[in-house]
Amino acid sequence: MSQIVIRRFSPQDQSMVEELITQVMNAEFHDERAAYPLDDLRNVDASYGESGEAFFVAINSDHEVVGTVGIKKEDARVALLRRLFVAEPFRNQKVGKKLVDEAMLFCNAFGYDEVIFKATSRMKAAAIMCQKSGFIQRAKVHLGPVELLKFSLLLSAGAKKLKS
Repeated sequence: MSQIVIRRFSPQDQSMVEELITQVMNAEFHDERAAYPLDDLRNVDASYGESGEAFFVAINSDHEVVGTVGIKKEDARVALLRRLFVAEPFRNQKVGKKLVDEAMLFCNAFGYDEVIFKATSRMKAAAIMCQKSGFIQRAKVHLGPVELLKFSLLLSAGAKKLKS
């Protein structure tokens, strides 16, 4: 297993991020493309550059992007975990877990109370990994041939008290 480093996105990662996510979506989740438009990938820096937002990449020893995760601000209290992708040869090596852990550190530091993650029922590995990280499935919505799952992770003691 090569050494994987998780770090913030930088502009030189742009084409590798677009390529990785587009390749995985086309190969594995073609039917879900309508539910997950790729518009935000055209300019990752701008799409994830506001206060309370971040985009992280997993970099292998050859300096290639092999995984991604983004945080978008929903509102002052809630963040959205997005674009959790790992290249097929690097799966089952805890790359996704490292990406989610880094994203959760960012969310805690920013002061979010809750993080929301949405996936389709076909994105089983991402859903299982998020559940192992403490996310709880809150909803299931049928959108034509696609079944959308919504997961939530409560971060602050205040949010947990409010929800229980």
